[in-house]
Amino acid sequence: MASRLRMASPERVLRAMRQPWNVTPGSLISALVPAGRLSTGYLGAPYDDLVGDEWPTRDLWIASVNLDVGHRVVFGQAGSPRAALGDAVEASCAIPGYFAPVAIADARYVDGGVHSTTNADLVAEYEPQPELAIVLAPMSAVGSALELPRFAVRQFARRSVAREAKLLRDRGIEVVTLQPTAADLEQMAGDSMDPTKAEAVCRRVEESTIEHVREPEIADRLAALRS
Repeated sequence: MASRLRMASPERVLRAMRQPWNVTPGSLISALVPAGRLSTGYLGAPYDDLVGDEWPTRDLWIASVNLDVGHRVVFGQAGSPRAALGDAVEASCAIPGYFAPVAIADARYVDGGVHSTTNADLVAEYEPQPELAIVLAPMSAVGSALELPRFAVRQFARRSVAREAKLLRDRGIEVVTLQPTAADLEQMAGDSMDPTKAEAVCRRVEESTIEHVREPEIADRLAALRS
């Protein structure tokens, strides 16, 4: 029982105490909660079968967080640690407290959502600068869907998405965000890891996305895809 209650990264907590100005809430929480026990192996296996240790030739950035240091690491970005695609996918999906941290080389990694639920700010670092960024924000929600206190986490995520979208727009990048509506949240309610819900949720998301992109204002922003 004691091992189950042990924090995932005492080292990260000590770092935070020594450098409190260099702490993000998500990285600290992921260090404080007990490490998850479920394996992410099944998430990376399809990519191992498809490409093995190779990385796609086209640009692909996958965000994760170094559990013991707390910094975001973007696999596939120049200067980042090398990783097999399957391992990077597993690391980016390792929800703290649920999935076990993923070991790559000499470090342990957890979900990139610990740093940001979208990591959309990374688009500002991409060269050449794109004309359009499409931001998928399933942890957020449209403003009209966030009236109840039980959506506090989504309210936090929405503010984060707004900051990152503004960063991109200030650099001249058009931004389209896709966030759950009230109807979407109703379908998504309950255990988000319940596989029996996947088909209904995916069907609702498809319908909601089609409705959204057909809105005149959004259609105009997406015009860059047709050029």
